[in-house]
This record gives sequence, structure tokens and C-alpha cells, in this order.
Amino acid sequence: MAAGIASAGMAMRVWDLPTRLVHWALAGLVVFSYATGMIGDTWMPWHLRSGYAILTLLLFRFGWGFVGSESSRFAAFLRGPSAAIEYLRALRSQRKPIIAGHNPLGGWMVVAMLATLAVQAASGLFADNEIDTQGPLAVKVSNALVSRLSTVHGINSWVVLGAVALHLAAIAVYALGLRTDLVTPMVTGSKRVSEPGAGPAPRLASNVRAVVVFAAAAAFVYALVVVYPKA
Repeated sequence: MAAGIASAGMAMRVWDLPTRLVHWALAGLVVFSYATGMIGDTWMPWHLRSGYAILTLLLFRFGWGFVGSESSRFAAFLRGPSAAIEYLRALRSQRKPIIAGHNPLGGWMVVAMLATLAVQAASGLFADNEIDTQGPLAVKVSNALVSRLSTVHGINSWVVLGAVALHLAAIAVYALGLRTDLVTPMVTGSKRVSEPGAGPAPRLASNVRAVVVFAAAAAFVYALVVVYPKA
């Protein structure tokens, strides 16, 4: 059963703790990875560790998108082009659609961000800067593939920066143009619904389930970057 219908002027619990923790952890790790990659030298081992952490969080988020809370599931916020167009029309007509979780545009932005980070983390496993740092799986593939994936890793870093800039720009547009705060709900987990129409509050999955999913993701990454290269 759903948690209930949100009343006007009341706070609706939208985002679970695991989703919020992963969101902010990814934000911090992306900044850290970019900084350590730019500095290089003795910071490169930390750059690699940060990449492994990002990969773990991404695997968790992909899994959570299927077995997590309703608002975090891909099925809840991924809609077709018609939904996105209708949402844009509503905004242009000065109507503010009442949506508890991600709106149709925001949902696709989430997927695009996750996909971009996944490409960066995966290519980094095979990358080689030809100085002193090599991804753990570079020894498992040909030099030609290592070269191609190193190029992908370098180019995609700019794509990641562009996606981050677009994300921040969207937050600013919603805050200044639409008077909608997207940041606070991702901190507190609750979203204030000022008028009826948002529908039932989403069901939130247990933190125990999140721990299980995270443990599986961490075990997979450990096996991938520590056990498999030595096999």
C-alpha cells in the first residue's frame, strides 16, 4: 500500500536515505576524481580508488533503480518523448506540474548522468596514462584496446564536466525561474507539496535492502579490480 496521499502544505517523504547518500557521495567523488586526475603524480592511486568507489555507487544505483524505493526506480520516472514534451508545454504555459519525484526531463537527465559516469569509470579500468598509472584490467586486453579506451576516458571526462554543468544549470533555472527547490529535498528526503495533486507518497524500501545491494556491488568491484587481474 502507498504511504498515503500528501495533503496541501504538507511535506511528502520522497527520497530514501540510500538514494540521497549515493547522490551526494557521487557528487563529491566526481569532483575528487577530476582534481586528482588533473594533479596526477602521487595522487593517481587516489584517483583510481575514487574511480572504484564511483563504480561501486553506480552499480548500487542501477540495482536500486529496480529494487529500491518507488521514487528511485527507473520505471517510476522514465517516460517517453511525449511525456517530456507535455511537461515542457506545461512549463511554458506557466503551469507547474505537481510531481513528487523526478519529472520527465529530470528522469532522463539522471539516466544520462549515470551513463556518462559509467562510461568514465569503465574506461578507466583499462586506461593507461603511459607514465606511471594503469587501470587494473589493462593487462587483460590488447595494447590497441587500452589505447582506444584511454582516449575514451580522456574525451569522456569533458562530457562528464558538461553533464555536471547542465545539471547545475537546471537546478539554477528551477530555483530562480520556477521557484522550485531541488536541493533541499535531496538533503532532507522530504518535499513540500503546496497544493493537492501529487498523488500517493512513494513507498520507500528498507535500508537493510540497500545494504544488501551495496554489499553485492562492492563485492563485484573488489573481485573485478583486485581478484580478476591476478587470475
